[in-house]
Amino acid sequence: MSNDLLVEADLNGYFTRLSHRWEECLGWTREELMARPFRELIHPEDLEATLSRAEALDRRPGHVMDFENRYLAKDGSWRWLQWRARSDDHRKYAIARDVTERKRLEKEGLIRFELVESMARTDALTGLPNRRAWDEEVHEAVARAQHYERPLVLAMIDLDRFKGFNDAYGHGAGDALLKAAATNWRLALRTTDFLARYGGEEFGALLPECGPDEAIGVLARLRSMTPEAQTCSVGMAHWRPGDDTETLVKRADTALYEAKRQGRDRVVTAG
Repeated sequence: MSNDLLVEADLNGYFTRLSHRWEECLGWTREELMARPFRELIHPEDLEATLSRAEALDRRPGHVMDFENRYLAKDGSWRWLQWRARSDDHRKYAIARDVTERKRLEKEGLIRFELVESMARTDALTGLPNRRAWDEEVHEAVARAQHYERPLVLAMIDLDRFKGFNDAYGHGAGDALLKAAATNWRLALRTTDFLARYGGEEFGALLPECGPDEAIGVLARLRSMTPEAQTCSVGMAHWRPGDDTETLVKRADTALYEAKRQGRDRVVTAG
C-alpha cells in the first residue's frame, strides 16, 4: 500500500520484486523492469557511483546507505530517485522516492540565483562588469601579482568633456556614447584583460602579465577606438613589489588626474 518505490534485487544486479508504484513512476511494467539488469536503466553519469554503492552494500550486510541517481523512464525521460538501501547475504532491499520535481525546482532556484548574482556584478547600461566586480577583480589580480611576482598594469580611463557632450546632445546620446565606448574599448584590449565601468564616465582596466611598455601600446590602441570623435584620458600604474590594492589604484588615479591637467587626450604613467 506504500506510495514509495519498494524493491528487492539479487546480488547479480536484477530486480526480483517491485511495488506497483514503479510502473506509475517509470512507465515500464514490473516484468519489463525485472527482465534486464538494473544498471541498464541508470543514467551514464550516475552509473559508476551507483555500482560503487551497490558493491559497498554487499561488503557490509545490514548497513543502510542513502544516495540519489537518475533512472530511465519508458518515454525516454530521466527521473531522479532518492534511495535508502541495505543488503544481507542474499538480497538488496531498498525504498526509493521520485524527487524529479524537487530537483527541477532546485535547478531553477540555482539558475535564478546565478542570474541575480550576475546582474549584481554587471553594469546595466554598458554590459561591462560594474564597480563591485571591479573591486573584487582588482583585489584578486593584486594578490596574484604579489604571490607570483608577475607584472600587472592598472589603468583608469575617463571620457573627456563628457558633461559637455551630454549637455549638447542629450542624455540618450550620452548613454549611447558610453555603450559604444565600452564595446570598442573591450575589443581594443587583449582577451586576458579586464574592463569595467567604474562609475559615470570613468572606466577601469586591468592588464595582467603586461609590462609598462606593452601596456602603453595597448592603451594607445584603446584611445584610438574611442567613438564619436571623442577622446579619453588614461592614468596608468604598474604594480611594484609592496603595492597593495589601495596603493595601486591611488597611483593610477593620480596619473589620470595628471593626464587631465596636462590637457586630456593622453596616457600618463604613474611615477
